[in-house]
Amino acid sequence: MLETISSPAQLKTMSLAQKQALAGEIRKTITDTVLLNGGHLASNLGAVELTIALHSVLSAPKDKIFFDVGHQCYAHKLLTGRYARFDTLRKMGGVSGFTRPRESEYDHAASGHASDAISLALGMARARDLSGEDYAVAAVVGDGALTGGMCYEALNDAGQSKARMLIVLNDNEMSISRNVGSLSKHLTHMRQSSLYRSFKQYLRKLINRMPRGSRFTEKLLTRIKDSLKTLFVSDLFFDSLDIEYLGPIDGHDIREMERVMKSALTYDKPVVVHVVTKKGKGYAPAEEIPDRFHSVSPRDASLEESGETAAAKLGEWLLEKAKADNDIVCISAAMLSGTGLDAFCKENPERCFDVGIAEEHAAAMAAGLALGGKKPYLALYSTFLQRAYDQMNTDIALNRAPVRLLVDRSGLNGPDGETHQGVFDTGLLRGLPGMTVCAPASIWELKQMLELSLKNDRPMAIKYPKKLPAGEITVFSIGEWEEKRAGTDVCLIAYGRMVSIALETANALQENGVSAGVANARFLKPIDETMLSRILNSYPLIYTLEDTVLAGSLGEEIATRSEGKTKVVVKCVPDRFIPSGTISQQLDFCGLDRDTIVKEILLDNGKGKSDAES
Repeated sequence: MLETISSPAQLKTMSLAQKQALAGEIRKTITDTVLLNGGHLASNLGAVELTIALHSVLSAPKDKIFFDVGHQCYAHKLLTGRYARFDTLRKMGGVSGFTRPRESEYDHAASGHASDAISLALGMARARDLSGEDYAVAAVVGDGALTGGMCYEALNDAGQSKARMLIVLNDNEMSISRNVGSLSKHLTHMRQSSLYRSFKQYLRKLINRMPRGSRFTEKLLTRIKDSLKTLFVSDLFFDSLDIEYLGPIDGHDIREMERVMKSALTYDKPVVVHVVTKKGKGYAPAEEIPDRFHSVSPRDASLEESGETAAAKLGEWLLEKAKADNDIVCISAAMLSGTGLDAFCKENPERCFDVGIAEEHAAAMAAGLALGGKKPYLALYSTFLQRAYDQMNTDIALNRAPVRLLVDRSGLNGPDGETHQGVFDTGLLRGLPGMTVCAPASIWELKQMLELSLKNDRPMAIKYPKKLPAGEITVFSIGEWEEKRAGTDVCLIAYGRMVSIALETANALQENGVSAGVANARFLKPIDETMLSRILNSYPLIYTLEDTVLAGSLGEEIATRSEGKTKVVVKCVPDRFIPSGTISQQLDFCGLDRDTIVKEILLDNGKGKSDAES
């Protein structure tokens, strides 16, 4: 059936048996594609029936659906006309791994980061009401996203707004036993019944009409109401926000979800429908170890960068260092495994803090730990570090708190696409007074930077890509660069993964009669003033190579310092969001590949041909 579906409207004419069979087809398609291309597997497998039920009840694209994070939207993509291209998932020019408005009229906002769907949906609902339009708005939010404070800000606002919207809470952390399932259905029926709703409204009106002098009676009626509410169902949290709560219900029971969602759409206020799903459902390995199959690497190893996983090595070293230094503590924002801290946490649970999707809190708490005499290592993906910029500024830098930031997945970041590129961290970090910023070109440089961080008494950020080459054992001090290769015609200044590209470029230039030097600028702040001065005075041409944006880049500062005496060409990521693809494809896309750089330098040296001449 799946290949015949061009619109989710077709679900409305299907029988329950057909929808259940369709769920099986969707699961097989998702599993086969993700195991080949890579992507988010377990979360998507758990949300199949939920997505079918939601699209069966709503009328998309008139009705708007926002998926929090978006890593559970694959079934949504398959039901909205993207089946034929689904084999291009996460490839350059292919179907994105998250919702993207430019990709389909059924996607109403770009996703990729957690905890924003309720805010987006509330904004859309308010826009609808201000325009006098009539359509439904739904937000699908995982229980993991609810560890982010932004969800609670949005819920608090949504409750007082009285805006009509549906919030589907996808809870995949617990299972429903038969007894609990039956009880939850009974309670949900009771809450939806006209008798219960009328009784609740009657009590509210009665309490509001009570004369001021009858405080005892007023308190009594309020207690009766709250007691009955607690007896019926424990929804005190949402009720305190004036948000209706329905559930929990089985997130794999399509008929029950459709019935409850239809009821939820009749309320003139925000409604939370709590569904319980099984992460990885339908694929045994993912059901047994859902964390391992949360994000899957491509089957084709050539699509992955070579080299060791930097996070894993850092985790090993921190675990070893912690045996001799009781002040070392680690902090993660729901990414213990991804950032390599899972083994450290297992061995030192009292010194490892997973705060959930709460980067702002993580950064501020790290500052508190540092001010309390500890040595905190805060490990975050570069793309998520952005959310804690105010805390890095005020709580860490201003307080001169010696927090050690481990900025994982820095630079171009592959198939996850626009929302996950770590290309903004250089400018963000270099702009903070007193912050030491470094970027290793190898695993051994990473280890030396960790050694330096242990002795450093000021904030320090180590930024690195997912994988790095092993490199050679090396020792250096803070702010010290390395001359990798001497030359006379041009100097290539690079750091991180771009150092290896600079060396490849220099070799290719040598074959074309151009003498190229290479400097490994492993410290972006403070910089090696002595070496930079020598380079500016020795070379007629300088190329800086960085997989970061121009604003705040090292190349921007070097160009300013040259004062026009030396030609400086700054090669950075262009001023646009970088789409999904392999790292190699993204480097080509940004003009940061060896061949492009060689061609440009040959032209600058009068030894090449322009595109027009070619």
